Amino acid sequence: MNGVYLGRDRLLVSTNWGGKLVVPAFNIDVALGVIRDGVIEPWTTRLVQELLGEGQHYLNAGGNFGYYMVLGGHRVGASGSVKVIEPNPYIVPYLLMNLFYGGIPDRTHVYKCALGNTTGETITFAFDPQFLGGGGASRESGQTFVDGSFEDACWSAESISQLFDENDRFILGKGLMLHFETKTRTIDAICDSGPPLDLIHLDIEGAEPLALAGARDTISRSPNLRLITEWCADHFAQASQTSQEAFRSFWHQVTDLGFRPRQLLPKIEPDGGIRVSSPLDFAYMTESAPHSDYVWVKASHDPWGK
Repeated sequence: MNGVYLGRDRLLVSTNWGGKLVVPAFNIDVALGVIRDGVIEPWTTRLVQELLGEGQHYLNAGGNFGYYMVLGGHRVGASGSVKVIEPNPYIVPYLLMNLFYGGIPDRTHVYKCALGNTTGETITFAFDPQFLGGGGASRESGQTFVDGSFEDACWSAESISQLFDENDRFILGKGLMLHFETKTRTIDAICDSGPPLDLIHLDIEGAEPLALAGARDTISRSPNLRLITEWCADHFAQASQTSQEAFRSFWHQVTDLGFRPRQLLPKIEPDGGIRVSSPLDFAYMTESAPHSDYVWVKASHDPWGK
């Protein structure tokens, strides 16, 4: 087991790439990997390492407790910069601690907001403390919403009875959900006075189209930009008409600039390399794409060839 207990459900852990992180011990999705294995999503970790270098500029949204923030801060060095966005007020304290435990306060800016296609909209989010990586815009179906404190939504002898069915069997996937409200900002508003970006990395549970709709100027003025987006065709099918139109608009913009997406396959080669799919078209991305990370690069700068 990798970790030193700091008290108050906080563990100090070491990653296998040399970073130090304070993680919430009550979390059993995102924190589990780094506590147990020293790494989260080894294929995405490797991709970020390959796409980011000294002096570059990185934006990570869905920052959680700061795993990719610290990784990115190590990669870009003191001459680069990191912007990390996380709306959840219960997890942002870990981001702030990891600025310092990760040794990167000189190059990092933390934003407590959600990304959207406009600035200033109020959004209601829901999350389960045990599964912080799955929080997002409030969805009522199949979940138990807790009208109480953070502690009331953590697993305890009192709370877990709500997670079992009439046959006393645990209902896998059912959560104890808390609500919070947050305001939106656009990537363009966050980056308007900063340098062009080299990497935008979004893991925001299906809100990627609206976030990218708010990044049109940043994308246009960032000639060396690459993108990593969590995505699946179901996100598109279940999205609002506004979100679907935002994705179509984003697709036209970036393909006109020469970008094309590839799926990052969840596998690390024996030599440590990663594997990606061939370039994908709009029909695949909106009708067939499985839940995965996707990397978008310009054909003229594609490290995986034609």
